[in-house]
Amino acid sequence: MGFLSFISRLLGLGRRWNGSPEQYLAMVQYMAKKNNPNYNLQEFLQWGEVMQKVMKVNLKPYKDFRDLLEKGTPDYSMVEKLDGKLSELQQRRELKQAIYGSNANLGEDDVMNSQSEGAVFARNLVKDLSQHVRFSDEDQKTIDKL
Repeated sequence: MGFLSFISRLLGLGRRWNGSPEQYLAMVQYMAKKNNPNYNLQEFLQWGEVMQKVMKVNLKPYKDFRDLLEKGTPDYSMVEKLDGKLSELQQRRELKQAIYGSNANLGEDDVMNSQSEGAVFARNLVKDLSQHVRFSDEDQKTIDKL
């Protein structure tokens, strides 16, 4: 299973979180760290709330994201799979570029140009997140072109 189909399955149709609250906590932590390795508590809480604006998340038995953070223990099982899929995708892209040159056709591994269901889903999710998250100027320019 490719990275994009993994993400699509994880979030399900209609952007509904299919994992446990503890897996969601770990995923938010992963995303916050990818965005800013030195994130603070306020940024982390914002990430948790923003992600809930773009997808449905059932946090029960926790009353809200802060409660989950205070009482829950992150379950990194999904994050580890995600990180493995990201590494695999990056290695395939690098291999294609090493063999065919920097302008190689990356096919379905090119999230920005692929028309696969997973790629379109990922681009739309990032576009929706950009309404609530400040990305770097370079990243924002790319997102604005979506």
